[in-house]
Amino acid sequence: MDFRIRNDGAGNLKFLYGAADFFALVAAYFVTLRFRFHSPVGMQFFDALNRLLGVGRQGPLDSALERHYADYAYRNIFLVYATLVVLYALRNLYPGRRFLKPRPIIWDIMAANVTALLIFYAYWYLRRNEFHPRSLFFTLMLVHAGTVILFRSLLTRGLCWLRERRSFDRRPVVLAGAGREADTIAALVEALRPHGLCVAARLRFDPDKPFDQTLRDIRRQADACRAHALVLAERNLSIGQIMLFLEQAAAMGLPAHVLSDKLTVLVREASVPADFFHEAPLVYFEDSAATGRFAGRCRRGLERLAAATLLALLAPLLALIGLAIRLTSRGPVLFVQERIGVNRAPFHMMKFRTMYQAADEMQSQIEAFNESDGPLFKIRRDPRVTPVGRLLRRLSLDELPQLINVVRGEMALIGPRPLPRRDFENYYEEWHYGRHAGLPGLTCLWQVSGRSLVHFQDMCVMDIYYLRNRDWALDLQILLRTVRAVFFAHGAY
Repeated sequence: MDFRIRNDGAGNLKFLYGAADFFALVAAYFVTLRFRFHSPVGMQFFDALNRLLGVGRQGPLDSALERHYADYAYRNIFLVYATLVVLYALRNLYPGRRFLKPRPIIWDIMAANVTALLIFYAYWYLRRNEFHPRSLFFTLMLVHAGTVILFRSLLTRGLCWLRERRSFDRRPVVLAGAGREADTIAALVEALRPHGLCVAARLRFDPDKPFDQTLRDIRRQADACRAHALVLAERNLSIGQIMLFLEQAAAMGLPAHVLSDKLTVLVREASVPADFFHEAPLVYFEDSAATGRFAGRCRRGLERLAAATLLALLAPLLALIGLAIRLTSRGPVLFVQERIGVNRAPFHMMKFRTMYQAADEMQSQIEAFNESDGPLFKIRRDPRVTPVGRLLRRLSLDELPQLINVVRGEMALIGPRPLPRRDFENYYEEWHYGRHAGLPGLTCLWQVSGRSLVHFQDMCVMDIYYLRNRDWALDLQILLRTVRAVFFAHGAY
């Protein structure tokens, strides 16, 4: 009997592992309660642990505690599970079919559980809550680490058995490449069948054949074997050819794995997790249409609501910044400039003014001092920037008025940074325009990976990677890294 799943996204795997984590938490919760309240060994263990932590024996509160944790089990489990799901996602514990090589997960699970424990401890300390025993939650997180490893292992073994015996979730892929890296990947997939992947067709590159013809051959092979993914492993391809391959994968609605040392910046600077084969990263690009239109509308609605809320909360700070600008230099508080946004459409982006008046007219006089490569214009000690403006730029506070652009639907909280027309008109390769396939954002992968220290070509690679792989976990990672980048002002000038 054939149980093949025809959808090409990795959502079903994420759901299964999320369900395994939930049932592991339920098992850990009730095992911990049984151990705490109904086991003589457990009672002795908790008494010793409480003495170690400097906490007296609960005594008469035991029955009240047991009743509370039994009556409110579903609420408690939900709160702990919601916290763990976020932490697990931040540590890439729901990767879908991102990796071909087996990944050690024990450290990530332990680190996430410890982080969750510290979050709950901090919350109770701030609330002066002395009802919840710290030792019980410590034991729960410890037991859960064991059960989640066990449940995930059982799920993985069960899926492997179903794929081998019942053709469940078999996913054919087309592998394109002629070098030793492609041979290594083919051998690994054949031996391990990671996530049900199997090489259904192998295409070896002919250097004398036009690349457009090679792309047509890949598409023909993918259609013939009803491929669920494409794998490209050819070191000699240019970054432009890689982007053409990704465009075709997107047009076919397929995720793609690309092995190339030209994508190393994603691992080195952007901290993107990836497999390595012969010292080259194998980077995963999700099907860009996997999220669907409804999810996209919900995302935009939530971002606009969040932006409006932030504007209200930050109103006093915005007023103080505006006052400082007016008192220290002539000109308007806001600087409004044409930028190029989604689908290359222009819009007017707002910033706090950080330069003296007539700064645009002065740019032609200082073009020779440009310190950035490619189309971008950056000067570390730009003479047009005011003292207040320099501080605002270091802390990225000059970007806050762009929350208005988010409310108006012209920008998103996270997305490729919109560039001025001057920079846009100096793009020198066609694939650079791929960074305009989504709404521009206040922050992005480039912003948290070095900003002005990152070359323009690498910035475009990061933007295209984000647009292909964006989800709530990646967005949250970028937001958290944005806080760190702003605090340390890395690459800001």
